[in-house]
Amino acid sequence: MQDINALITFSSRTGETEKVALAAALGAVQARAFIRLRWLRENVDDQTIDSVSGWRENRDRMAREYIGPREIDFLLADVLVLGMPARDGVPSPEWKTYLEGLQVLQSAGKLHGKVATAFAVGSDSALVSLCSVLEGLDLILVPPDLTAAANAAEGARLHGRRVTEGARELRKAGNSSA
Repeated sequence: MQDINALITFSSRTGETEKVALAAALGAVQARAFIRLRWLRENVDDQTIDSVSGWRENRDRMAREYIGPREIDFLLADVLVLGMPARDGVPSPEWKTYLEGLQVLQSAGKLHGKVATAFAVGSDSALVSLCSVLEGLDLILVPPDLTAAANAAEGARLHGRRVTEGARELRKAGNSSA
């Protein structure tokens, strides 16, 4: 069996998107992948943070538990899983910077053949927007099945497992760098 490395990157204010990211990571582990879980910290002022119940507590906790994504994470990854909370279908400035970084890696040929998927907690339109950006990055995009499970976490777990298994099959077939 060939090893598969999965990079799960998420942003989360109150922990809901984190739970779904953890479920996707669990699915990848169930498919025998090595995982790296990375958190995108939002750069916002204290007044904004305090305006959302639970945000400060979760942000402080996640700052202790996670690190941000680094270029080496992308280079080692066979599977990229991106998860963001839906905020009117618009990515936060941190997500825009993250996606621009992926475009730089794509321009350098460093994403070719990697398998990618995404999830957006709370909005299918945000998911469609995120997937459309991923389509242009020389990735093998595996859109999630929005009807796969009764709740987002279970769907993410199943999808994390499926995407990892698919990446392994692609590697065996010699069709990608996965």
